[in-house]
Amino acid sequence: DLSSGINAEYGYVEQMMNGKEKINKKNKLGAAFTDDGFSMGIAYILKLLDQYSAFDSLHWFQSVNSKFNNEEKAVKESRRGASDVKLDQTNTLTMKRLDEYRQEFELLYYSLSSARIFFRTDVEDIPVEVEQTPLGGNATPAASSNAGPA
Repeated sequence: DLSSGINAEYGYVEQMMNGKEKINKKNKLGAAFTDDGFSMGIAYILKLLDQYSAFDSLHWFQSVNSKFNNEEKAVKESRRGASDVKLDQTNTLTMKRLDEYRQEFELLYYSLSSARIFFRTDVEDIPVEVEQTPLGGNATPAASSNAGPA
């Protein structure tokens, strides 16, 4: 079920954000800096079940980006007509939260992309060039079929 997969990734991102917040607190119990186990597990299962292309066809990370873009537009629209200070503060906090979530999902994208490389078995699986991440960031080429000395 697709919705359970989406909830798992969203839950993972929330857990990572909570762990990073705890790093800055005095009581560091449960604090985490990085965790690639989730993305390694997803990459392993996708390879084991031969589901890389099916997962890619979902355009999941592009959908996440679209969701954040729509939420940001809604916040910006509500800012235009608002003269209420509390509403402005709420909108500012909402924009900050959306930016933090977008960054965490982008880190998840990079982590999953890196983890998938571990489970690739042939050269055709490795992308030749990546120009832009689905979340809007720029990326360097992940691998090249012309790798090695010329």
